[in-house]
Amino acid sequence: MGLLDRFIGWCHKMPGENIRSKSVIQYLAFVCISCVLWCMVTFNSTISMDIEIPVEVTSCPANVHFLSNVPDTLTVNVSNRGTAFLKYLFMPAPRLELKFSDYCDGSGNFRVEPAQLKKAIANTLSRTTVINSVLPGDISARYTDLPGKLVPVVLDMDLAAAPSHTLNGVVERSNDSVLVYGDSKTLKSITQVYTYHFSESGLTDTLRRKVTLAPINGAVIEPRAIEVMIPVERMVLRTQKVHVSVRNMPPNVNVIVFPSVVEVTYRAPMSYFNNNKNNAITAVVDYNSININTPGNKVELMVGEVPGAFENVSLELDSVEYIIEKH
Repeated sequence: MGLLDRFIGWCHKMPGENIRSKSVIQYLAFVCISCVLWCMVTFNSTISMDIEIPVEVTSCPANVHFLSNVPDTLTVNVSNRGTAFLKYLFMPAPRLELKFSDYCDGSGNFRVEPAQLKKAIANTLSRTTVINSVLPGDISARYTDLPGKLVPVVLDMDLAAAPSHTLNGVVERSNDSVLVYGDSKTLKSITQVYTYHFSESGLTDTLRRKVTLAPINGAVIEPRAIEVMIPVERMVLRTQKVHVSVRNMPPNVNVIVFPSVVEVTYRAPMSYFNNNKNNAITAVVDYNSININTPGNKVELMVGEVPGAFENVSLELDSVEYIIEKH
C-alpha cells in the first residue's frame, strides 16, 4: 500500500464530527503532492531565467580614476536544467571580476568586447549553462591616470533668516577646494566647482547641511559632497551712547559740537554683545556740510561706521549745534 493510500485510509478512520478537518487535511495533502510533482517536472526541464551578476574591476592602479561609469551589474539571460538554478535561489549570484590590465589600451580607454564579456561570464557559471543574452552587451569606459587638479568650491545657495534673526559670521565648509580628475584638456578648462543650488528660508538656528557638488562632463570630483555650516543668530534691540566726531576738518580749524554724546538705537546679533564689538558704531559730522549762513549754527548728524550685521540703526538727534575755532 502506497503512502497516499495509507493517508486516505487514516483520514477515513477519523471520527465523524471531524469531517471538516478531514476535508481540510486532504486538500492540503493534495496541494503538497501537486507542488512536488510540479517541481519534479519543472526542474527536470530546460528553462531560461535572468540573473543579475555583479561587476568589479580588479587590480586597478591607485592613480587611475574612471571618468565614465562601469556598470555595477549585468543582466544575463541563461538557459539550463531547472535543478541547476536552485543554487541561485539560495545563494548570491557569482561575481564577474575584470582585471584592469586585460582590457585597458593605455590611452584612456577601458573596453570589454561582447565576445570577451560572454567568455568572462561563462567562466563564472556552470559548464552546462547557456548564455542567451547580456545587457549591456559590452563595457566601455574612459579613465585617466593624470594627477588631480585642486580647484575652489563655490556655494550656490539662497538663504534667508526668520524675522528677528540674521545670517551672521563666516560660512564654514569641510572643504574649501576639491580634486578634479580628467584629461589634460578638460582639466585646463576647469577653474572652480559649484554645489547644486540649495535654498532655505525662515532660519532660526545655525544650519548644518551636506551639499552635493554638481558634476562636470568628462571629469570626476573627489569628494562628491561637502559639509557646510551657516551661522544664524537672534537679533537683539540695543541702545547706547556714542561720541560725535567731526570729519574733514582743515588743519587750522577745530569744531566743537553740542551735544558731544548722542544716543543710538540698533538691532545686532547676540554675539556682538558677548564680544564687546558694539563699540564699533559711530556718529559723525562732516565739516564740508557746515553752512555758516544757516541760522542756529546747526549741522546734520549722520551715522558713521556700522558693523555689517547691524540693522535699523537710528540716532536720537538728526542735527547738533557747533562752534568753529580757528588757530
